[in-house]
Amino acid sequence: MRNLWILILVICLDQLVWSQLRTPNSLYSLNKYRENCAYGGLEKSLHIVSSYRDQYSSFIGNPTSFYFGSDMPFYIWNGAIGFTFQNQKAGVLNLSNMAVSYNRVFDTPYGFLSLGGRLGSEFLSLDGQKVVTPEGEYETTINHKDPFLDNAPVGGIGATWELSSYFYNNSFEFGLSMYDFPAHSGSIGFGSFEFAPSFSFIGQYKYALTDDIRIKPSISIKTQRQILQTDATIMVEVGNQTFGGVNIRGYQANSFDALGAFFGTQISPRTKMAYNYDFGLSALRSGHQGSHGISVYYNLRQRIGFGLPPKVIYNPRHF
Repeated sequence: MRNLWILILVICLDQLVWSQLRTPNSLYSLNKYRENCAYGGLEKSLHIVSSYRDQYSSFIGNPTSFYFGSDMPFYIWNGAIGFTFQNQKAGVLNLSNMAVSYNRVFDTPYGFLSLGGRLGSEFLSLDGQKVVTPEGEYETTINHKDPFLDNAPVGGIGATWELSSYFYNNSFEFGLSMYDFPAHSGSIGFGSFEFAPSFSFIGQYKYALTDDIRIKPSISIKTQRQILQTDATIMVEVGNQTFGGVNIRGYQANSFDALGAFFGTQISPRTKMAYNYDFGLSALRSGHQGSHGISVYYNLRQRIGFGLPPKVIYNPRHF
């Protein structure tokens, strides 16, 4: 089990297929822009999030991920702009993605409707020196005995895109996203890796129990081909200082993966921090020590673009 993630790479002649859902995000309800680019600007100011996740701790080569994202209203275009950088590592694979987004926000009688798109590039690298094949020799030198598998690191790049919509009002909000449709691929070494289309839904209901206590149940659903991943969360906010909750990943006996808990607090007027821990529920739970995550959120809390000097109009009589 300790070498599980060293052996996750499957080589099929000259084709490498990369088709997995996005990294699990137990704090998706606190960073909706990461899941849906049409949410950009709905925090009403410059919003920056940075997070790190250590999944299945104690496994050698276990998955880890880093995220940095920023979005802000762009009133000149009646919408918002944003930027994201993500890095995922698992065993011998290293995947990085950098993207920019724009979304247009429309005011309706029932709330705000936002439509957006995100365009980026994804770089996949493979460290051939760490791959172990069944017939390979590794005592004195590295010899995979595979004509398509190089000992040296190899990399490839491909384009990614997303189309999203998001609806928001004071009582509830929800969004739909479509990633990498239609399917396409990028090249790496002698082979290629595939971007399989995927779809996601995120929704949240907001209920004020008292003036200081708010309850926010939410759900996230992601699907790709025959794979379906769900997260259900209940978050409680107390005043404007602390929040916490629980979430469960999975929807039936053979899909339950983790039961999580998280807690966060405001550490300054513009900054808050959250920590989450996932307890394993799948058959892998006997071999790992859960998953950890930490996130930092910053909101400038200023309406950028307002209060600027008015446009100067020159009178031709003065020339």
